[in-house]
Amino acid sequence: MLAGMGKAEQRQRDKARTQANAAERRRVVLKVLQGCDEAGARKLAQLAATGVVASCAAGCSHCCRLEIPVTRAEGEVLVGWLREHRTAEELDAIRATLRGWLAWYRTELPALPMSRVDAFFRHAPSCALLAAGRCSAYEARPITCRNHFVSSPASECDPASGGGEPDAMLAVAQATYDHVVELRRTIERQGGNYLATVHLLPEWLAHLLEVEPEPWAG
Repeated sequence: MLAGMGKAEQRQRDKARTQANAAERRRVVLKVLQGCDEAGARKLAQLAATGVVASCAAGCSHCCRLEIPVTRAEGEVLVGWLREHRTAEELDAIRATLRGWLAWYRTELPALPMSRVDAFFRHAPSCALLAAGRCSAYEARPITCRNHFVSSPASECDPASGGGEPDAMLAVAQATYDHVVELRRTIERQGGNYLATVHLLPEWLAHLLEVEPEPWAG
């Protein structure tokens, strides 16, 4: 009986630790996202002063079909935001779109006679969170989405007219490096492997919205 009580107490401690870690990751991710926005805005202003201006604008969403790597921590914050701001019916619609993306990723992508980068650029379905050309979860979008800017004409990002090689403003992402490192340190301090927590955005969405337990293993 005492052994049973010990196991029950250990489960309670493990559960409490898991909840505390999740709460810490959420706090850090929100701080990091704000830091990335601020650092990115400063860098964009500096670049604009030299004549390098981002061509990205509201309604331009060609990059929303590209590979978007995110950590589980970012996915948790994003899905938490979705559960708070979307109805059950809207979440079901997102799940259905994710199933379509996973089907494309597993069956059509491997058969395309081109590089993976070009295949995503020309043929990948758009992000499941895209609605009428705009991100429907813009406030909670991941770091990769916040850091991606180009200075070339928007037509270069369009599969119908561009070559898939726009002039990416990599300096913006570089300006947010310290914030990303803060997230990595938090994950590793909790005992996680940072790189092992990185998957494509649709995969984390499918996992956290309970479409599939391990979409990356399908």
